[in-house]
Amino acid sequence: MFNAFEYFQTIFEAVGLLKIYKASGIASVEELLSDLKNNPENCLVVRDSGDGHLDFKDRRLDTGYHTLYIFQRGKFNDHSANLAAKRAAMAKAITLFTLMKKDAQSFNQPAYGFDDSRVDYAEIGPIGLNYYGYSFSFTMEHSF
Repeated sequence: MFNAFEYFQTIFEAVGLLKIYKASGIASVEELLSDLKNNPENCLVVRDSGDGHLDFKDRRLDTGYHTLYIFQRGKFNDHSANLAAKRAAMAKAITLFTLMKKDAQSFNQPAYGFDDSRVDYAEIGPIGLNYYGYSFSFTMEHSF
């Protein structure tokens, strides 16, 4: 089973993210988001999830659903700065998922099973003290 937080702890700094947090449910994500005003310029929030689906028919496959959030600080009443924050968050996500794809090439690699054919995203912000960013959802497939 893929441990998203442990995996992203090994690569988040390589894409220019300054801090990583773990959230174990939607309530803890909301609580964390309300406290973002005391955090650095950007951050990664990884949601622990036990959600997914099992395929017993063909391949005995466990597909796990995972969500993470990337936030970048914007500026109060500054549309250009806030747009730049969103773009920076998206750029960091693209780099993060590119690294993840490289770590998914063979069976013994840490992100093996990453389905790079689809990563869903949704814009979030402003939250906390002018943080903007996105949630990203992806799947990991493992045989059982």
